Amino acid sequence: MSTQSIIEIPSGYQRALRFGANWTMVISPYLIFYVILVIILEGSNGSDTVAASLEFAGNSPMAHQAIVLLDGLFHALFFITVVTLFAVLRLPWPVRANLILVCGAWQMLMGFTKGLISSFTSTELGSAYITADATLRAALIPVASAQEGLLSALQWMDSLGVMFVWILVSLLPSTANLPRSVRWLGWIMTLGILTPDPGFLLVILLSPAWLFLLGRWLKRLVPAG
Repeated sequence: MSTQSIIEIPSGYQRALRFGANWTMVISPYLIFYVILVIILEGSNGSDTVAASLEFAGNSPMAHQAIVLLDGLFHALFFITVVTLFAVLRLPWPVRANLILVCGAWQMLMGFTKGLISSFTSTELGSAYITADATLRAALIPVASAQEGLLSALQWMDSLGVMFVWILVSLLPSTANLPRSVRWLGWIMTLGILTPDPGFLLVILLSPAWLFLLGRWLKRLVPAG
């Protein structure tokens, strides 16, 4: 049975859904390019410690802001894919479609909130750190550590939103004719989120394939014309 006979595309939505499918395939390599950009911008200014992070944010504020805002931008770009999934699934599986939409909105809000907070607070703390004396620097380290704790919590919150989208897509009924590769990649990336580093590397490496295959599946659902 073809996917077209199982999932009914709402009338008048074909052009928008085709755009969403193409969009999903176009943004598929985003995380790979993002990691390359981070490596280029940070260079030898590794940020493995709080002090190093502060120095990088203070000495290279534009580079730091680019890194954190582009991280948040991915969640906004991914939300268009989420809306496309919602539009495709809302007639045959309305509960699943609404859950995907809620999780997608959640990950976008958390991701962009994290990026905005980091772009302002880390830059200000970094600027203060590089101009401070030793005593003030020692006082700024706990403040920056607390801020990193907040950002880590927001990172978990946006990651969980993305993870639940993967799970909900992977759990679609077999009648959706979703490619098996999309299901398995979703489960593997979920495992990558839940396991300690370097488990997240699985997300970076596999998300391009997941997005591209998902976009191709969405495109097959939309009648040509």
